[in-house]
Parts: sequence; C-alpha cells; structure tokens
Amino acid sequence: MPFLISLAVLLAVLVLLNLTLTVALVRRLREHDQRLATLEQGAPEPMLPLGERIDAFTATTVDGEELTREALAEGTMVGFFDPQCETCHSHLPLFAAEAARRGRDLALGVVREDDESHEMVAVLAPAARVVVERRRGPVARAFHVEATPAFCRLGAGQTVAAHGYGHEVAAPA
Repeated sequence: MPFLISLAVLLAVLVLLNLTLTVALVRRLREHDQRLATLEQGAPEPMLPLGERIDAFTATTVDGEELTREALAEGTMVGFFDPQCETCHSHLPLFAAEAARRGRDLALGVVREDDESHEMVAVLAPAARVVVERRRGPVARAFHVEATPAFCRLGAGQTVAAHGYGHEVAAPA
C-alpha cells in the first residue's frame, strides 16, 4: 500500500510540474506574439524612401575602381546582400540576370563582408560592379540600409526612383 501512495504522489507532482511548464510556455508564446505584432507595425524601411537623395560615399569595387555617388548614373540598379541571409541568396541570381540585361555600368551589387561573400561576388561580378564592405559600410550608410536584401533604382540626381529590381520595381505614382 505505501508503494501505491508513493506512486500516486509522484504522479501528482509530475502532473503539476507539467502544468506549470505548459502555463509558462503559453505565457512566453503570448509575449513573443505581442513583440512580433509590435515589430510589424513599426518595422523600419529597408532603405531610403522614394524621392530621397542618397548620401555621398566613396568605396572601391572588387575590380579596384573607385566608386562615388556621382559615378552612379540615372537608372542604376542597386542591390544589397548579406551572405548570412537566405532571402538574399534566393534574390541573387534574379538580380544578376537583370544586371546582365542592363549592363555593368547600370548595376551595383553591395555584399556584406563575410567568409562566404566571395560566393556572392562570383555570381554578381560578371554582370555588375560589386563592392564588398563591412556591416554598415559607406555604401550601406549612404543608402540608409536597415535590412537585406534591399533594392532600388536611381533617378535623376542620385535619388531613389524605385524599390525593387527588374519587373518587380515599384515606381512612385
């Protein structure tokens, strides 16, 4: 009989422990849900809004060319990529294809410096000018890039004319 009582007490303790952990887990899930909702409402723009002029910058391409804001012609397509970003990897071949269609002088790829950045450079370099820079490097700061991937097309006076690339470009009304 003492064995059955001990077993019943042990099971009761396990059930209470399980219940406590379940309640704690539900609480955490609610907190995370609220945080996600807050982030979605106040999510920052990935880069400068339409119509804004990019800031001045100086950078060097992987080919050794010095690049400045003034060297970017109207219609230049710019893309920002991070080797640790899965979405960046899925957009990379599409961006490179559109860059090849437009021509090297009208395409700029900016890759965050990383052990794996050479793979992205290999895809972009044949079709576009490529800059490899540290996180929040001069080009990313000039475009106020907050998230990757980020894409734009430049208008007159180095202003952001559209977000996106290729046929996905959303031009201002």
